Amino acid sequence: MEEHNSELIITAPAAQYSLHTIRFIRNAQRDHQPDLPESFYALLIVTRGRGSIHMKGEALAMGTGKCFLIQPEASAALEPDGEGVSYYLLLFGLQSINEDRGGKGLLPEKVELACTPFARVLELMEDIYGCAHEQEELRHFHCYVRFQELLLLLISQNQDHGAVSGRFGSAEWEGIDQSIRHIRQHYRNVLTVEELADLAGIDRWKYTRLFKEKTGLVPLQYLNGVRIEQAKRRLMRGEERLSDIAEQAGFTNEYYFNRRFKQMVGVSPGQFRRSYRNQPRVAAPFLEDFLVALDILPIVQYSHAKWGKQDYLALHHVPTFDEFREDFTALSVYNPDFIILRDRYQNNEYVQCRSVSPLCVLDEQSDDWRSLLRMVGNYVGRLERAEEVIAGYEAKAREARAKLSSMSGETVAFLRISADFVHQYTDTGRGFATAVLYGDLGLSPHRIQKDEAGKSSARMTRLTLDELSMLTADHLFVTFDKWHSQAEGEERALLQHPVWSALPAVRNNRVYEVDFMTWMNYGVISNIKKIDDILHALA
Repeated sequence: MEEHNSELIITAPAAQYSLHTIRFIRNAQRDHQPDLPESFYALLIVTRGRGSIHMKGEALAMGTGKCFLIQPEASAALEPDGEGVSYYLLLFGLQSINEDRGGKGLLPEKVELACTPFARVLELMEDIYGCAHEQEELRHFHCYVRFQELLLLLISQNQDHGAVSGRFGSAEWEGIDQSIRHIRQHYRNVLTVEELADLAGIDRWKYTRLFKEKTGLVPLQYLNGVRIEQAKRRLMRGEERLSDIAEQAGFTNEYYFNRRFKQMVGVSPGQFRRSYRNQPRVAAPFLEDFLVALDILPIVQYSHAKWGKQDYLALHHVPTFDEFREDFTALSVYNPDFIILRDRYQNNEYVQCRSVSPLCVLDEQSDDWRSLLRMVGNYVGRLERAEEVIAGYEAKAREARAKLSSMSGETVAFLRISADFVHQYTDTGRGFATAVLYGDLGLSPHRIQKDEAGKSSARMTRLTLDELSMLTADHLFVTFDKWHSQAEGEERALLQHPVWSALPAVRNNRVYEVDFMTWMNYGVISNIKKIDDILHALA
């Protein structure tokens, strides 16, 4: 056997950040001034409310989901709207370790920071807040690590990367890039494909093909998309007349603008303006994953008497709504700007929703989360953010798939166990977690042969004890469903059965319990957490 030795030297960062204190301020009122010791940096993270924050003579819009970095010796005053603003205030210091290596650290110069996904930021803040006052040394270390995770998340999103060229290198691709910049700068003008092709220095017939290869759209589609995005921004800002918005966006008349806008966005420009705020008040039962991914904090969150709520989203400050116990008119107390539902409810429930606020019904019948995320993003004016989220997920899935490539030949199964039934999710149904396990990560499914016709295309199949005994998968992911449980823990009774004990995965200690609400969800955040669970178990 040949042994290769290599030495990897890991040096300390040029600057280190130390947590000082963390406080949660609830319902701060007008002219509230946070306590900011002069020697510390401060992170102010808004969890509820809206208004403005005044610093150095400048006023910045403040709302739920926003984050502000305040430099030492700076002061800030809050002017909340309505019932006040709630926020976390985290104070920390910076210690230069090596001045020769840039001891000023990585903190950005700007005040308002990007902080996405906000649910992750909030989760870290609450974790830090929960352990900051504990005395145990291990909990102190846990708090320190979480604080570094928070800074890493914020700094990585807010670095000034400079003008990074994304060109392909050839003259033709440079010409395509130049024409794209021309479209984005002159979208108000009448633009023709011939003009754009001439600008790019490419023959007309070839230009359209290369343009679509680069952008996924033909030039006219791309131009209309730019115009619609510009119209959305104007619609968000105020009450400008629709005819003026149409003209400024480059449309020849208001009628064509309305038709094209509804075709591309799904709602009319007037509906879009009414539904959108800097932080719209949205109720979307069991679609909260999609809202959080788009950096929107829902005003209410789905819950279930036995299944609980989607704790993985860390929406601890958001009230709950149990759609199985309450009718939808109960949402009126939260004053939503609009409600988003999937097309799976009774007609009277849609009527209830429409009596409360405008209603968006997503008619996507599959569990294709990418399509659903684009639909929601399009409706709330955050389609660009949706595409960023999808691209980030695809990159994570590719990386995870590469890490798991060594598992060739090892099979994986996923079971949902309740007090009454055992269900196996199939690889052909592509429901919930199996789309991640067998689709995105390419793991090998374990299949049990069943006699019933049509089982091969079902999302999940019920297993008898005899069929369960044939489950020879190398690895087994399980989640427990409390729906049929009459007593606490009844859904786990199967674990004491001899058939269960005899399963190869059980004997080899390759059974991995996962969170029910995370793995029974099809949103992108839940899928990211599934990938993390799978890597933790198998990689």
